[in-house]
Amino acid sequence: MQYNNTVAILGANSAIGQMLANQIGGNYPLLLMDGSTENLTLLKQHILTTHPSAQVELIACSKDASWEADTIIIAAEASADQASIASKINEVTTCKTVIQIRYASADSVSIQPLLPYSKFVSVEWANTAAIVEGNDEVSLSITGEIVHLCGLKPIFKKSLI
Repeated sequence: MQYNNTVAILGANSAIGQMLANQIGGNYPLLLMDGSTENLTLLKQHILTTHPSAQVELIACSKDASWEADTIIIAAEASADQASIASKINEVTTCKTVIQIRYASADSVSIQPLLPYSKFVSVEWANTAAIVEGNDEVSLSITGEIVHLCGLKPIFKKSLI
């Protein structure tokens, strides 16, 4: 595991957002953000039950969560929601790892152009493996570890650029 790398999960109420939070909650400090804080409260309680020493904070604003995090995971299910999140956090992602979860079965669009100054990683999520694509070695390492903690095999693909 990298140093005390704080991870923000934006779209934490999505199926993958919840799974990510549950699987990595014992390994990384988490900042959870989504529209419905009621469901996030239940998710936080579940993580703390499973991982009593976990550090989990609920944040109402995607920009604030991104500002405080070292690694940002955009796990919203709809491409339009991901693009909306990316436009809101653009100015606070400079030199930060931003991971876009793209669903293998869906028509998703890369949000990389909206986050030009981040260390962008795209993850195409499937049932047993995830295709990980990006340029920054440290960001790829962090992403590979997160994917592995979720029980998937990371498959690294040639860089986006």
